[in-house]
Amino acid sequence: MNKLERQNRIIQAIQNSDKITASQLASQFNVSKRTILRDIDDLEEQGVKVYAHHGKLGGYQIKEAHSKISLSLTERQLSALFLTLNESQSYSTLPYHAEIQAIIKQCLSLPQTRLRKLLKKMDFYIKFEDSKNTTLPQLFSDILIYCTERNVMLVDYIENGQTQAENVIFIGLLYKDGQWYAVVFEIGCGHTRELSILDIHDISYSFEKTIKTQDISIENYQQFLKATKI
Repeated sequence: MNKLERQNRIIQAIQNSDKITASQLASQFNVSKRTILRDIDDLEEQGVKVYAHHGKLGGYQIKEAHSKISLSLTERQLSALFLTLNESQSYSTLPYHAEIQAIIKQCLSLPQTRLRKLLKKMDFYIKFEDSKNTTLPQLFSDILIYCTERNVMLVDYIENGQTQAENVIFIGLLYKDGQWYAVVFEIGCGHTRELSILDIHDISYSFEKTIKTQDISIENYQQFLKATKI
């Protein structure tokens, strides 16, 4: 794991915890506490708002630079959103369960008494059975970032029971037949392919060289798929 990747993971680790110490981060990323402190300094210079709380219960937190987003919804729109979010929790494999639950909780805490009562009735009288789908790993969120960066990444994945490693550029994400795939451009082969998200075990930054792939998008990647032998 290089410095850039470690710092990205440090941001995620801080955001995913209430408070986390430099010692805990050092243990998590298998580096020294001094290295973590240097990384925190670097992140602050880059504009990341890292707050250090001292004392026995201290640790790092990241304060969002932007304010909360407010939506202007009609009663019907909010009801539709509330039901859709609840329904999605019964089958969605996306790794955003906690975030969606937080939105649902906010809906049930609205100051408008009549609307709050309506949503609570929906919550009480409607039940969504879980379909026990496998939740996607946190790598899903990382891949979204890699798709925008278009850097060369080293991907470890399982194919035919064997672990493979390829240098790729992430093009986009594809949901097909109930499964999520990462669309990648394989550097060594010069073509695109679809990789099941669940088959991907690890991703790391590979090398600095930039390879132009801006002509390939999630809309036209099929033109660059490896030709199938007949």
